[in-house]
Amino acid sequence: MTTTRTSPLAGERAAGVDAELLEVRDLSVEFTGADGRPVRAVRDVSFTLRRGETLAIVGESGSGKSTTAFAAARMLPGTGRVTGGSVLLDGEDLVAADERHLRTVRGARIGMIFQDPMTSLNPVLTAGRHLDEVLRAHGYGDRAARRARAAELLGLVGIPDPERRLDDHPHRFSGGQRQRILIAMALAGEPDVLIADEPTTALDATVQDQILNLLTDLNRRTGTALVLISHNMGVVARTCARVLVMYGGSVVEDGPTDRVLTRPRHPYTAGLLAAVPRLSAPSGTRLTGIPGSPPDPARPTEGCAFAERCAFAEDGCRTARPRLVTLDDGVRAACPPAAARTEPLSGPAAPERIDRPTPGGTVLAAENIRKVYRGRGLTGRTKGFTALDGVSLTLAAGETLGIVGESGSGKSTLARVLAHAHPSDGGTLRLRGQDITRPSRTELREVRRAVQMVFQDPYASLNPRMTVGQVVAEPLISLGLGDRRAREQRVAELLRQVGLDPSAAGRHPRAFSGGQRQRIGIARALAPEPTVLICDEPVSALDVSLQAGIVNLLGDLQRDLGLALVFIAHDLAVVRQVSHRIAVMHNGRIVETGSADEVCENPRDPYTRALLAAAPEPVPVAPGVVV
Repeated sequence: MTTTRTSPLAGERAAGVDAELLEVRDLSVEFTGADGRPVRAVRDVSFTLRRGETLAIVGESGSGKSTTAFAAARMLPGTGRVTGGSVLLDGEDLVAADERHLRTVRGARIGMIFQDPMTSLNPVLTAGRHLDEVLRAHGYGDRAARRARAAELLGLVGIPDPERRLDDHPHRFSGGQRQRILIAMALAGEPDVLIADEPTTALDATVQDQILNLLTDLNRRTGTALVLISHNMGVVARTCARVLVMYGGSVVEDGPTDRVLTRPRHPYTAGLLAAVPRLSAPSGTRLTGIPGSPPDPARPTEGCAFAERCAFAEDGCRTARPRLVTLDDGVRAACPPAAARTEPLSGPAAPERIDRPTPGGTVLAAENIRKVYRGRGLTGRTKGFTALDGVSLTLAAGETLGIVGESGSGKSTLARVLAHAHPSDGGTLRLRGQDITRPSRTELREVRRAVQMVFQDPYASLNPRMTVGQVVAEPLISLGLGDRRAREQRVAELLRQVGLDPSAAGRHPRAFSGGQRQRIGIARALAPEPTVLICDEPVSALDVSLQAGIVNLLGDLQRDLGLALVFIAHDLAVVRQVSHRIAVMHNGRIVETGSADEVCENPRDPYTRALLAAAPEPVPVAPGVVV
């Protein structure tokens, strides 16, 4: 059937931002735990969203951000269920609606943009087929009309030559372009509300900048209300007018973004802001984390969930759950001690210098490294893609070399070549002066012991069937180091070294948080006592407080063990703070290198300047008392 709806995407929506569009009242959500008992993930969350408004929901992993958004759209996964409250969309309660009616709401009234485009897009379907399925589900015209509309949507989200790209599969698009396809799919039903769940987490600074500009422009031009779920305060500062801060499944602060980010009224908000790395902080400074760990939703507390981590906690905080109170500046905060204060809570304290070792002699050197990936095109001819084109670098003992660049610049390929996970196709690689470009089997064994990697995704890099003890001991067994008793002792020592209790050795990775899993991955990499540790985006999937803990841990390990670190990341603020030197990669080449402060303060290459300009910074927080 042919739709008669008039597309609002061609012009401005008439509605302003005055009318309340979405009203969430006292929303509570539970899941069924592994032991069959209920786990309360969200408790009594309330907020409103007006037409055309932009709202950010922020907080640590497990705070209830995504669960709240999915519950509002009635898209809870697994055993999730709404156990209380209401979700009113234009006055209609979606909690009371049946599944048949909800199918007409999802996509048409509420659109979703998911975090990982590679898991959200079917690799065997073209971009056009993805969009056609959505349009067909919403009754949009015949096949020709749907194809024309799909091309229009791809053009709307900024994909060049959209008509031709309709026939391309997801693997032929970059990470940023795949995210744009998801946005196009979410817009296909012309929704009133667009929920974006961490849409830029895995993207580099320039692509992130493009996606944020796109979302902001679509909100302005179409009037679609935007709910942005993020742990990046810089993204929030430049995108959203209001911010909702969640902790332990509840809202702890809510208000205009400029007020919340410049004068936080809840200690947790202040802690999040203090943990954000800033480009203005010089190299060799320590990130500020939030002490302690987030609460376990399976073990709810009687009082304030943040009390055990809070410097302002009083006796009453541990026995009575605080309610949101509207303060004199219009911000709502659930913290009586903070509400009674007249001075602002802390912003970031003066950067703490790290006692870093002075770099010594060169331990790893690469000269004119080339790497070409070969495959067959549709014509059957062999095609090649040059991932590394004459890369040269050195790494000294006790030094951290930061490597930055956009996705596809060659960063991860370089890491794998340095670790001998991939062979090079040209150039020379030396470890402690010895040529290891084409090592013998015996030499390769020594290389694998001396150069270890910490991978980006702690969920994917740990075998879920193995216990933590088996995971950490795996390199020792592979390299034939020590007997069983010696390996058990080494595992216990390593777990203590990365801040975990040795009793963790008997548990499986699924029992740990994302930050703890990354610590397990670091322990595994340290097991054979390497000289060089290559960290490939080790904190990109972590929120700011967990990120600070992992970055500080790597700094402490470097100081204690004299490690040489290669730190690959797309967050320039993090890279500057942890690195002695920075190498900037573009199209398989290093286009600029120098001291971390020099590269960030006085960039010479236009590409470096573009990366720095695209990096989002949070609104500066007023200085005050340290949390």
